[in-house]
Amino acid sequence: MHPMNEPGLRERKKQRMYTATAQAAVKLVAERGMQAVRVEDICERAEISRSTFFRYFDSKESCFVIGLHYGRLDAVLAALDARPEHEDAFTALCNAFVDITANWRRYREMTRLEARIRAETRTARAHADAELVSWENALAAALEARCAGIAPGGRSLAPRLVAGIVLCAVRLATERWLDEGAARSPAEKYTEAFTALRAVIDDSR
Repeated sequence: MHPMNEPGLRERKKQRMYTATAQAAVKLVAERGMQAVRVEDICERAEISRSTFFRYFDSKESCFVIGLHYGRLDAVLAALDARPEHEDAFTALCNAFVDITANWRRYREMTRLEARIRAETRTARAHADAELVSWENALAAALEARCAGIAPGGRSLAPRLVAGIVLCAVRLATERWLDEGAARSPAEKYTEAFTALRAVIDDSR
């Protein structure tokens, strides 16, 4: 007997196809640039039909962004879940982002590629921004338990606020890391950004 929550064979096949297609889009864009890649090229590389492609993605840009971010949110959520229970929401999320920099080399070229495509392609930038909203929602949901002690008036807003400001700090730190060559782990840049953010919060009290 399979566990009730384990996806069936058909769903696993769909997920593999979805992931493979998104990763094919990333590889093609890395090779040719966004403007030179067509939906048909992605379909050919992923060995799927055009109709199947549009069943799961609304554009080549959305497919690219999904592939670019594949596994990264899950890594942050896993790192957040592993943080000690006594850490408050802000501290835990900041530490989770620092923790995942252990794999920074794995994501460096993807981060560079995203920055380049965001600068070149308005549609891809819009999809990337929408993906960050999805991250914010997922992280906020994961932070709810750590915000349980906050007064009722701010409890419903707190998880989303923490997720939003930490993601903003990560974005700014990542930009600085890329500007300086991305030759070392971004952990130092993340820590600097989080320390500055905490100082601003503490100073405003």
